Amino acid sequence: MNRLQQQKENKSGLLEDMLSFIRYTPNREADLLAFMEKYQKADCDERPAVLEQLRSCMDGKEYSNPYAGSYHYTPEDVSLMGNILDEYIDDLTLAMGDPAAVDQCVRDTVLKINALNEECGRYLIDTWRRERLCGFINSAAELAGLSQEKDLTQQHRMW
Repeated sequence: MNRLQQQKENKSGLLEDMLSFIRYTPNREADLLAFMEKYQKADCDERPAVLEQLRSCMDGKEYSNPYAGSYHYTPEDVSLMGNILDEYIDDLTLAMGDPAAVDQCVRDTVLKINALNEECGRYLIDTWRRERLCGFINSAAELAGLSQEKDLTQQHRMW
């Protein structure tokens, strides 16, 4: 496997980070607090259902995810990000050695990521992820033959 194709493997850490933020692992103490906050913020007609879940959590019974509905993106959005990054590497492989074509691949990829991040209410990419994503895009472009003097994503990205 060439070094550019190995970049596809490098995206897994970034995608796992995105998924970890939206994966739910029950934690009774934290969930009690989440249900109490949800109860306080709920409309009067929604409170009985929240109270029922809070009671189930207190009693050690099965209860629903107290964070459901508050996530700003889904596993499908993370999967789309993975597809965008895979397409980027595939496109770079075809553009290898042609600086103008590699630059166009960077631009097209960043614009696709802009659109996806916008659809997710701009929550998909935080500061930490932005730095990792820029590193991924820039290092892959360099492997494809584009000399890197600066962040190649900066002029196109909105994240």
